Amino acid sequence: MALLIQAFVVKPYRIPSKSMYGTLRINDRVLVNRLAYRLGDIKRGDVVVFRWPRDRRITFIKRVIGLPGDTLSLDSGRVLVNGSPLRELYVVRANGIAVPTLASSLVVPAGSAPWSLEHAYTVPADRYFMMGDNRAVSDDSRDWGTVPRGDIIGKAILIYWPLGRVGGL
Repeated sequence: MALLIQAFVVKPYRIPSKSMYGTLRINDRVLVNRLAYRLGDIKRGDVVVFRWPRDRRITFIKRVIGLPGDTLSLDSGRVLVNGSPLRELYVVRANGIAVPTLASSLVVPAGSAPWSLEHAYTVPADRYFMMGDNRAVSDDSRDWGTVPRGDIIGKAILIYWPLGRVGGL
């Protein structure tokens, strides 16, 4: 019964990196609702688990920033969606100020890929642009591009471990 629940309804995941710091910490355990997007739409701001485009055997957890058809760009370290600043209270802060979001993050030199956000980028149909909340250390869509809807496994809904961090996402 437990295997069926994990396969189709809710599955636990462990956070392996600092890319979502602020919201999630290394070794946090989260529950992911695998039915969420069979029953509803993916929304900007959702924290999702998906298959990494470079190796589909690996799963990543990031925040949805861009939806199909959105045009994303950067202005003075802020993410713009369709020309308007995205309100991002979850982004890591230093001295109360959001750490600036830069074009590309770790792997791809800025400007060498259309999705680096060095220039405005329009998210293709049926694809999603993902970013970590800790932008300075996040390997995300700025480096490897968008994620197809079919590779999104589910929506992270709850931190269940450690006990002192139990709560919804």
